[in-house]
Amino acid sequence: MNTAAQTSPARPGPGAPTRFVTGLVRVGAALRGKRLFHPHGVVFDAVFTVSRAQRFGVPLLDRPAEHRALVRLSKAVSTPRALPDVLGLAVRVVDADGEGSPLDLALATTGSRPVLRHLLTPRRDFATTFTSLLPYRVGGRTRLLAAIPADPDRRLPVDLAALARTTRPITYRVAVAGPVGRWQPVATLTLLGPCRGGEDPAFDVVAHALDRLHPHGRLNRLRGPTYRASQRARGAAGHR
Repeated sequence: MNTAAQTSPARPGPGAPTRFVTGLVRVGAALRGKRLFHPHGVVFDAVFTVSRAQRFGVPLLDRPAEHRALVRLSKAVSTPRALPDVLGLAVRVVDADGEGSPLDLALATTGSRPVLRHLLTPRRDFATTFTSLLPYRVGGRTRLLAAIPADPDRRLPVDLAALARTTRPITYRVAVAGPVGRWQPVATLTLLGPCRGGEDPAFDVVAHALDRLHPHGRLNRLRGPTYRASQRARGAAGHR
């Protein structure tokens, strides 16, 4: 009997492209001693609010509720003071799927129109549109996520030192859209003020995803290994 033929093949390890990218990330993060991209930011206490019943097939979005959250606003390469940069908005909904089950989202500045939603765009103001850049599965559908400023007339210059002194709440509307569809609001994200507890979580959109709300597609498969490589290299708190 050929026992080898009956043995299930081992799962393949990461491919060469993944190993190459994670190697670069690991070396870069180790040299900097911090995140390779978005090394500096301001963390805010926040509230993620779903104000009405919806039918996405995602419990977090379908049930009206308020959820404690943390939000980190950051600059990709830390340009000096108020110079333009690709900006980041990372969200942790602390108990998104029950106690101890967080949801992490990582958004960046892109265009808001369909043809520009996958194009990173430098900005000089945090009162701008952030998107997931890459697709998510939301319920059973492929969608992009966005955070859109609720007050389009408010200015939030990208000087992180000034941002850390902000006392007035900052509000974004969380929205979803198909590849060419309009943004559909699903929740409100209110940044209450800079976090006083000194928290600076290691966001990981792959490890902290929900069964019915998670990154989707080939390019997203690189994210898990690269997040873990960066976290290991810099000894990030919260890495498991």
